[in-house]
Amino acid sequence: MQYWALIVDCFRQSRDRKIFWVMLIMSIIVAGAMACVGFEPGKVTILFGMWEIDTQWLTAGGGLREDLIAGIIVDILMDTILGQVGIILVIIATAGFLPTWMDRGSIDVVISKPMSRWGHFLGRYLGSMAFILFHAAVFVGLTFLAAGLRWGCWIPGYLWSIPLVVLLFSYLYCVSALVAVVFRSTVAAVMLTLFAWCAFSGIQVTDDLFTTTFPEWQKYRTAYKTIHLARWIVPKTQDITYLAKRYAKAAGAEEFMPADTPENDRRMMEGAVKVEAERIAMSPVYTIGSSLMFEVVVLLLAAWKFARTDF
Repeated sequence: MQYWALIVDCFRQSRDRKIFWVMLIMSIIVAGAMACVGFEPGKVTILFGMWEIDTQWLTAGGGLREDLIAGIIVDILMDTILGQVGIILVIIATAGFLPTWMDRGSIDVVISKPMSRWGHFLGRYLGSMAFILFHAAVFVGLTFLAAGLRWGCWIPGYLWSIPLVVLLFSYLYCVSALVAVVFRSTVAAVMLTLFAWCAFSGIQVTDDLFTTTFPEWQKYRTAYKTIHLARWIVPKTQDITYLAKRYAKAAGAEEFMPADTPENDRRMMEGAVKVEAERIAMSPVYTIGSSLMFEVVVLLLAAWKFARTDF
């Protein structure tokens, strides 16, 4: 019951922030924009038929290719808008939860309550998870309904994007929590979390270049082994999109590769297609399990630091 009270209090605090309402309005606008677009066999209509674009790309057997629609939804909506823009906004919104909570005056009241410091920290952490869970559910829920009601494409696997986005945020928020406890600075929490996100993604991209796109680079054994080991250790943030595509049964990147791709770019794009196919086929237990191990270690370190701090 005490944990639930902490989670509710943290969520209520988040509602007082403008970013909460910005994200809510963003979800409504995106769903509304989807409703203005129509996919029909042989054409795409914009603004309820005001403009029409003739195309056979989305058509198969006289109907729409739902795998292509799912690919567009996952790549543009789930990955770019919610998984990148949305996550950045949530990082900014939640970065101040712990530093302001640990200010003198506020923290004195908190630690005076009959609950362990570890419990207080965990409740606050789960409260931030509730923030992203709410917005992920609203965004995915509205866009799921828009695709079904407006386009006639019901993609139940797309709903897996809700827990996947929460999972992605948790990989990053453990870093934000640790930085917040150590430095008690909102700015430091935001900047170092975004830096960590770039580092995690950079390690994964580099490892993919070594293993799939340019295997001849593996002659640099030390660099290759270091990157490969680092990939196993850090959270697999980029795998979230691949898992979303897997569960939504979305079309792969090869379906979106232009036929007239220049030769210089084709190898890179073919490498990306191969990487995507391998990642979609991978075991979720590996990517999620190894990422959660990192998160648990960082979270325990942050909780230990909070419990040992002399306020």
